[in-house]
Amino acid sequence: MSKRQITPPIEQEALARKIWLAGLGAYAKSAKEVTNLSERGRTWFEELMERGRELENQTKTQVKDAASQTQQAMTQQINARVQRFTGLDPHQLDELDNKLDQLTDVVDKLAAAKAAPAAPAAEVKAEAKPAPRRTTRKPAAKKDA
Repeated sequence: MSKRQITPPIEQEALARKIWLAGLGAYAKSAKEVTNLSERGRTWFEELMERGRELENQTKTQVKDAASQTQQAMTQQINARVQRFTGLDPHQLDELDNKLDQLTDVVDKLAAAKAAPAAPAAEVKAEAKPAPRRTTRKPAAKKDA
């Protein structure tokens, strides 16, 4: 059987104190590391947000450019098909459309001008006509057959 070494109580207290201080030191060091990690994490997060904003702006610009190019290509295709079908280019069609609008306005004005004087004349004619006479019909003679 082995004998244990008995340490004096003063040495035990000193050892316990050293263990306690090492634990506190470990806690303080880990708290400092967590704070540093948090700061680094916040820095990274802000950097990622800024890069995200830049990428979002680039993507929006690219989408707008692509949409504009697509719209131009579709317009060109439609114009080519209309020109092939009608034999007129879009500029000529726009001119014809404007002329039709002008003609429609002129016809509407002429119709309104024609209707305006005709209304009083119709009233005069209605007043000038004598009332129709009522005639009574004689009964037709009966034929004996």
